[in-house]
Amino acid sequence: MRRIVPMLGIDSGSKKVQRATSRSRFIPQFRREVCEVINRVRAAYGPVPMKTVADYPEVKAAEATIEQAARLVCSGLENVKVWRGALVVYELTWMSALKKVRPSDKSAA
Repeated sequence: MRRIVPMLGIDSGSKKVQRATSRSRFIPQFRREVCEVINRVRAAYGPVPMKTVADYPEVKAAEATIEQAARLVCSGLENVKVWRGALVVYELTWMSALKKVRPSDKSAA
């Protein structure tokens, strides 16, 4: 998760003004949306260390996917729905990983 917010500064070295304009239009929105997701995930994890699952392959893949989606949207190759879809999957992936590490709340009957 720590890699996502800095990545949204996206440094592709583009020389096209149109690309830069598109990028600057989306970056604040992407940062805000990813921060909202990160805050929800952190709240859900509570005392469970997020480091526990940060290296899970599915979490790393979800992070890579939102990074790629952000690049595609900023470059004009995809629309913002792609970003939002990737962000939903990212959040669900973290929540699914939490279920694997959270101590069971079930009590014996």
